[in-house]
Amino acid sequence: MTNVSKQKMPKRDLDKIYAQLHNIVGKLNKHSSSLFFNDLLGPEEQIMLTKRLAAVVMFIEGNSSYRVWQLLKLSPSTAEHIRHDYANGRYDNIEKIITKNKADYEQFWKTLEVVLRAGMPPMGRGRWKSLFDQY
Repeated sequence: MTNVSKQKMPKRDLDKIYAQLHNIVGKLNKHSSSLFFNDLLGPEEQIMLTKRLAAVVMFIEGNSSYRVWQLLKLSPSTAEHIRHDYANGRYDNIEKIITKNKADYEQFWKTLEVVLRAGMPPMGRGRWKSLFDQY
């Protein structure tokens, strides 16, 4: 569980530091961003951000709150809160950014699907074909 100090920093100072964070993150490449976020974020924060992004992507794909909280192991209230924010446009910029490059978006979605299926092949005809092709 992440903890936020009850001692507030002046908003002007926080905004300046946040702008510097934007500046740093904007200059990162794939390798350095991995190192940066692994060093900066604790395990709980990594889980929280990853699940939130996965939930947003699931809502982009038209999934229900029920499906999101069941598959991502979120609380029903958290899934509903993210769905409500998505419906009200809070994640419009994220949607534009991640869907801009179709190949990256499709790869993210495929990875998410595999993780959510626990590695099981897709349902339907040819479900086990990939297993038999190995032999």
